[in-house]
This record gives sequence, structure tokens and C-alpha cells, in this order.
Amino acid sequence: MFRTSAPVTGPVFHDRAAEALRVGRVVEALEEGGPRWLAIVGVRKVGKSSLILEVARRSEASGKSICFITLDVFEALPVSMAFFKQYALRVADRLLASILGLSLESLSTHPESYTQALASSPGFAQLPGPLRGELLRLPTWKVDEGFIRWAIDLPERLCEATQQKAVVAIDEFQELASLTSAKIDPLPLMRSLWQRHRAATYIISGSARTMLTELVTSKRSPFFQHFDLMPLGPFKPADALSLLSQFAPRDRKIPKVVAELAVKLTAGHPFYLQVLGESLVEREPPYDEDDLKEVLQTVLFSKSGRLGLYFQNEFARIVGKSTQMAATLAALASGPLRLSALAKVIASPSGATVRTLERMGDAVEKRDDGQYQLSDPTFAIWLTWRAPGGAVVPMKVVGDEAEVAAAQHLSDLGFDLVYQSKASRGAFDLLATRGALQLGVQVKRTKLPVKFAATAWKRMEAEAQRFGSRWAIAAVDAAQGVRFLDPEFARKRKQHTLPEGSVIPNLLLWLETDLHK
Repeated sequence: MFRTSAPVTGPVFHDRAAEALRVGRVVEALEEGGPRWLAIVGVRKVGKSSLILEVARRSEASGKSICFITLDVFEALPVSMAFFKQYALRVADRLLASILGLSLESLSTHPESYTQALASSPGFAQLPGPLRGELLRLPTWKVDEGFIRWAIDLPERLCEATQQKAVVAIDEFQELASLTSAKIDPLPLMRSLWQRHRAATYIISGSARTMLTELVTSKRSPFFQHFDLMPLGPFKPADALSLLSQFAPRDRKIPKVVAELAVKLTAGHPFYLQVLGESLVEREPPYDEDDLKEVLQTVLFSKSGRLGLYFQNEFARIVGKSTQMAATLAALASGPLRLSALAKVIASPSGATVRTLERMGDAVEKRDDGQYQLSDPTFAIWLTWRAPGGAVVPMKVVGDEAEVAAAQHLSDLGFDLVYQSKASRGAFDLLATRGALQLGVQVKRTKLPVKFAATAWKRMEAEAQRFGSRWAIAAVDAAQGVRFLDPEFARKRKQHTLPEGSVIPNLLLWLETDLHK
């Protein structure tokens, strides 16, 4: 099944064979006594945590006695030196759990219970005396330079004391660079202590790709040449397609044509694919492009949709209160631009525009041809949708030519548009709203006259009556463009026919006149 709310491991782990092999080599090097450090860089929710946890699962399944300790810097915000208290507790918890039979991390919020549980544990008595005393004071120990040094060195000391080996994985590691103070800079201290460790090895990862890459490749960085660098990107098209086909339930298979469109819209991003796949198979099969349209309307082109909310948070994270950054995102959402063109669009000098782009980090990337573009094409689609006049975007990305033409015409008239769900849509392709005005639209790619079977006509009449809305036919023809037809002028026989005389000259006037009858 698709999984969107937890890391993906075990039978549902997909692809990443080469990447899993590289992480596995870190484990092998540790076993052989020559630890290697690895830095994994990739955008948010691309699968960094899933990859590490899957390698940990495979390591355990193969009988290797390697302890994996994972920690996310963002688990406690704002990021502060208190991270090292959490770090020490997580390390102690994972390396001592099997010996003590209890969770130090859980008990740490109640120091008295923590101390009592440790003191009464037979396994605790087996640890060296100095280490026992330090662990007893851990919950209440002040986070100063001495404590931070002790916490950084703790994995190696505990591994030696318990005859274990450990892989310590820290996600969003680049955020620790902001903790530099006059008293202590933790990064040089971490490098200094870690490079002495032989029983513990380190994997760092982060979504701020430029920052993390700089941290491990710059000559000015304390970690220069200490980490192997491994980019983790979206799935390749073939692997993305296989994800949608393999994880769908047997009785809810996703057709290839639907899967290909989903892959194109998500650019192979694993999380986006999982969300679309999960939402799609919640519906009754068989699935077609109309089902995908509805899913996209629900999860992406909606203020309350899962991807809509995710991108809203991303937008807020990137721009903060900066109107200049917001304008830059809006400009680049329409496509790549050279610096001079971008500066002109956002009405900013070139120098200021460069500084704005630098502040936006990995949200924007510079192409080989010198143009700037948004790094995430799905985010770009969402930005275009939420911009003025963006109501037509869902139709542009998943609609046919006739739907796009009709939607663009309605958008130009100031309408908001949505695809209707199968349960409520009946005969109508689109629901167009403009203030109090509501219009059900059936799109036909044809010249006039337009013909309908009597049964289809009755369905449209029934749907309009049920929702209390007006309805019209959008006839789309290459020669005549988009023309809206008034159903009141239909000639009703075996087939219901809308002739040239049914064309509505002014759609807004037609709707408003009916509204005030």
C-alpha cells in the first residue's frame, strides 16, 4: 500500500538500490574497523530518512549487530544548544535499551524516576563507574561547553563500554551551523572528536542542499573532505511508474496512462506520488484521467488539500514576510528567466535581485544556460494556481484542449473553476463560480449544432436542479473558438440539438439577468 505519514521501509520500500548500497558500505566499513562518513543531500520528503531506516532494517535482518541511532535537528524548534541534550539522550537510549530494559529518553522528563530506574537496573551496574555517574546526571546537566563535549563523545564511549558498534544519522545537520557562539563552535568540536571514533560512524543529511554541500566540500569548513557526498533526487520516470503500479492494491490497479500523467505532474517526487496514489486508490476502480483530475483538485488545487497545505508551509518558510521573495517566486512560477528579465518583472535592480535569489536558497536554481528556475516543478504549478487568474491551471495541466479553452475563457471573465467529483458531477465537466454566480459547464469539442442524447440531457437538467445552479454548454471549435450555449433554446426531439441561435452573446449579462429575475 501507499504510505504517506511515516518513513517507507520493508516491503513497501521502493527503488534506491544504488543509494542503499552506498549507505550499506558505511556499515561494512564500520564492521571492518575503518569508519567512513556519508552526507546525503536531497529536497524535503524525497526519502532520506526512509533510505537510512531501510538500510538499518536490512542490517538487522542480516544478523549484523550494528545499532542505528537516528535524530532530526528539527525535532525541537527553535534549534539551540539544547539539541545536544536530546542527542545524548537518544544515543544513551538506543545503545543501552537492551541492557537496561528501559527507555532513558522517555524517563528523562522525570529526573527522579530516571535516576531510580537506572540505579535499580542490573545492567547499569556493569558500566564503568565514571560513565554511570555522568549518565545519572544527564537529565539535569547544564548544557555548557563541557556537556556538549561529553555528549559528542558519548556514542564512542558507550560503544566501547557495551561492546557495540553504532551508526549515528543526523538529519537537517546543516542547521547546527547556526549555533556558533563566542564560547563554543560545535562543528569543529564534532569533527575533532568524531575523527577519533572507531566504534561509531556518522551519516548526516539535509534538505538545504547548497548549505550542506558547502559544509562538507568547502575548504573553510571543519568537515572539508571528511564526508562522501551522495545526492538523493526524485525517482526516474520508469521507477516512479513502477511505484504507482506496484503499491496499488490488486483490485485497484492504476492504468499506465493515468500513472504516466501523475509522474509527469510530480516530476517523480516520491512523497507527491505516494499522496496521489493513496488518494486515487481510495476511490472505486476502474480509474481514468477524470479520477486523477478529481484527486489533483482535492489534494493539490485546494487550500485544505494535503499537498496544498504542504506547499503553503513551504511558501511561508521560503519567503517569511518578504514581499520581494514572494514576487520572485510568482515570476519564476511561469517559467525560467534570465537575471535581467527577472529583475524587470519584480521591479528590482539586478544587484538586489541577486541578493534575493541567494536568500531563497535551494528553492531556486540556476540552469546551465544562465536562466533561473524553481527547483520543484510541482511547487511551481501550485504557485501558478494560487496567483490571480490561476483558476485555469488545473485544466491546463490535466484537461484536454477543449476543457483548457473553455476554462481559459471563463477565467478571463473572472470565474473560479473546479473539476467536479464523479459523485456530484454527473454530466458537467466544470463548476464555475463568480461571487454569487454559479454555472455548471459541459464541454463539447465540436462545431454547431451540438447534439445530445435525451438521457444525457435529462441528467444535466437533474444535476442543475439538484444544485440550484444555471448550466450551459461550452462548444469549442478551432475556427469559432469558445461559445456558450443556452439550453433553453434546445430543439428537443429524439436528440436534443443546440443550434446557432442558442449562442449566448454575453455570458455575465445572461447569468446576472437570470439571477435578478
